Amino acid sequence: MDGLKILLTTITISLLSCQSKEEKLIGHWHEFEKGSDDFICCHTITDSMYTITMNVFDFMADSILKRGIDIQKNEVFTPQKKGAFGYDINDFFTSDFSVKENKVFIEDFIYWVKQKDDTSTFISHFSLGLLVDIHPFETNQTKFNFDLKQNSNVIFIAIGKLKKSTLQHSNKYNLDDYYLQLNDKISDIKDLKEFIFYELLERNEGSQTTLLINADKNVPKAFLSKFETEILNNGYQKNQIYYLTINPTKKVYGYNRIRTSIIK
Repeated sequence: MDGLKILLTTITISLLSCQSKEEKLIGHWHEFEKGSDDFICCHTITDSMYTITMNVFDFMADSILKRGIDIQKNEVFTPQKKGAFGYDINDFFTSDFSVKENKVFIEDFIYWVKQKDDTSTFISHFSLGLLVDIHPFETNQTKFNFDLKQNSNVIFIAIGKLKKSTLQHSNKYNLDDYYLQLNDKISDIKDLKEFIFYELLERNEGSQTTLLINADKNVPKAFLSKFETEILNNGYQKNQIYYLTINPTKKVYGYNRIRTSIIK
C-alpha cells in the first residue's frame, strides 16, 4: 500500500510538472501583498483554447465588483501593477509571473495563494478591503430587492467585529465589540449623523440616497435597532435601507430590506 501511495504521488508530481504555468493558473486564488495578512483581491480562473477567463472579485471605491475577463494565456491580471489601481483594466496584464506549488508570484511584492472554491472562501470575499469581518445575512433566495447596477446614488456602511490586523494598529478597540466602518475609519453609531451629512454635501445629493449596509449576520439586534433609529432620525425612511444578503449554496449575493425584528 505504501508503495502504491509513493507511485501515485510520483505520477501526480510528474503530471503537475508537465503543466505549463498558464495551466497551473486554473482555479480560485486570493491575492496578497507581502507583509499583509489580509488578501486584497480574489480571482477565479477557467481555461479555454486560446484564453483564460478570470472573474475578479474586488473591493474598490466603496463598491463590490464581480466581472468576467478574457485574457491571453501568457498573461495574468494584477490591479496593483506599477502602483495603479483599477481604472482601465486593460492596463493591468503582465507576463511577469511564476508559479510554484500553490502560489503565483507577480513582480516583487504580490503573490496569490490557491484556495478551495467553497462556501468559506465565498463568504470571506465580503470582508475584502474592509477593516471589519463580514459574514452577511443568509437567504435561500436568488433574487434581491435592490439593483446596484441601476442605482449609483448610494452610501456604503460596514458593521462587524474588527479584524485582527486592524486591532494590531490600536489598543483602544475591543476584540468582542461591533463597530461601524465609515469610509476608511472605524466609528461608532454617534458618528453617523456627521458622516451622512458630509457624504451628501460632498456629492451634492439629497436624502433620496440609498444606504447599503454590509453587516455581519451576528451583529446584535439591539445594536442594529439603535443604528437604524439613528438613520431614521436623520431624515431617512426604512425603504432607503438595504442589507447585504447572500445565498451561500448558490454563491450569489445582493441587497435586501431586512427588518430588525427578524434578526436574532
